[in-house]
Formats: sequence, C-alpha cells, structure tokens
Amino acid sequence: MRLITFNTSIEFICFLAALTFLIKVKDGAWKLLIPYLLLAFSIETAGLYLRTHGISNLELYNGFLILENLMISYFFFNLFKPYAVKVKWLIGWLGVFFTLYIIEIVYSDFKDFVSITASIMSVVFVLASLYFYYLKLKDESYEPLISSASFWWVSGSLFFYFGSTVCNLFFDYLKEYEVVQYNRSVRYVIFNILNVILYSSWIISFICKYRQKRFSH
Repeated sequence: MRLITFNTSIEFICFLAALTFLIKVKDGAWKLLIPYLLLAFSIETAGLYLRTHGISNLELYNGFLILENLMISYFFFNLFKPYAVKVKWLIGWLGVFFTLYIIEIVYSDFKDFVSITASIMSVVFVLASLYFYYLKLKDESYEPLISSASFWWVSGSLFFYFGSTVCNLFFDYLKEYEVVQYNRSVRYVIFNILNVILYSSWIISFICKYRQKRFSH
C-alpha cells in the first residue's frame, strides 16, 4: 500500500513550512492555514488508503470541498478587508455555494463528486484573485510584490484554480488519455504540476509573512 505520493509529499512539506513560519503570526486567517494544510494532507492520505482497498472516497472529497471553500473564501475576504469589502459578499457567496452543493449532491443521489460546484468554486476563486490584483494596482501604498506574502499566496491560488477549471471543463477528454509508461492520466500529471505551483507559491508567501513579522519588531 503506497500512501506516500508526489501530492502527499508536497502537501506535507507545505504544512511543515506553514507550521515553521506561521506559528507565531498573529493574523488569524494565516494561522488557520496550519490546521487546514494538515487536514488536506490527512484527507489526501485517507483517500489513497480507501482507494487502494477498493472503497469509494467520493464522500471524503465531497466533504473536504466544503472545508476548502470555507477556508479559501475566508482567506480572500481577509485579504479584501483593508479595501473595505463588506462581509455580505462573503455570506452571499457561501449561500450560493451551499445551494449549488446541496442541489448537485441530491441530484446525484450522493453517488458522484460535486464537479459542477467545484468548477464554479474554482471560477469564483480565479475572479477573486484577479480582483485582488485590481485592488493592488489601485492601492496607493507601495509594497514590493517580490516580498508580498499576499501576492504570492494569491498567485499560487490563481494558477491552481484556473488550471483546475480548465481540467474540469475538459475532464471527459483528458481522462481518455493515459501516460502509459507511468500508468498515470494526463489529468493526474497536470494536477501534480498545479500542486507544485500552488504549494511552492504558498511556501514563499509563508516565508514573506514570517519576514514581515520579524522585521516589524
């Protein structure tokens, strides 16, 4: 039984980076990333365990999608707060998400992954990332992007959720093609690349956040 894979390895490395650099950060949204990443690693590992034993892991990933949406949505809202974005937008989006989620999971009779809801969530996060860039461009206060924790976090999220959206749109096409020599689908390889981009960018953002805290004293 192989539970150590490329994805679980990079998720665990990102968790260790968050634990190292964010443990003393006072910002609650950033600190929440520590248990979130540990949970993501645990879910991925549990999903592999279930799959290797011939047990469906759809319920596991359907459940995690709720936590993922709550965490990423709250984090974006935290980034938007300095720009006077009101909480009603967060509440409204969560209402839409849960409505779509319930409709899709009931329609599929709890037997399929909520792919439409996941795709819409990815699109919303892509739009949120672009809106963050727009706010940054309008912001008169200067902050070097190379050392901006929020910039690196959003950039990783943008690439990941944009790539996820494209993969979901072309899911039926991609799943027909296998990388025979590695026994992996094209979609699997693409998501590995997206995970590298996401977690590498997040690790850089954790380092920037740590340095920001360190030099603020």
